[in-house]
Amino acid sequence: MSAFKFEVGKPKKITLAFDEPKAGKNDYGMWYLYGIESDINDEHNSFFATATLHSMIQTMEAKQGKTLQIEKCLDGDMPFFKVNGLSINDMNGAGSQEKIAKAKLMFEDKADIEESSEKVSADDIPF
Repeated sequence: MSAFKFEVGKPKKITLAFDEPKAGKNDYGMWYLYGIESDINDEHNSFFATATLHSMIQTMEAKQGKTLQIEKCLDGDMPFFKVNGLSINDMNGAGSQEKIAKAKLMFEDKADIEESSEKVSADDIPF
């Protein structure tokens, strides 16, 4: 398994290969290794998530087969992540439940969205 690193300002779509990441602890703290679906010729089929990124993926209730867009960003010298366009502050701030619900639908199959009780367009997702 070869892991890739997210690059600042380059959003990457990934599809989870498993329901849960492998997790462990080392001298630096907890680590989370997510397997992702990849082309047979792709050298990368996993990524390590920080505790915050792991929490964000869990908040999105992402399981095997779920596609997410993850972007590494910088605020000054401080790196942070966005998952489906939402930062950790978006997921914890005012109106977060509605934002999360809309972001969860971002890469759903069109048939699944049409069956959803709440109709969402791309204009509804806060980017």
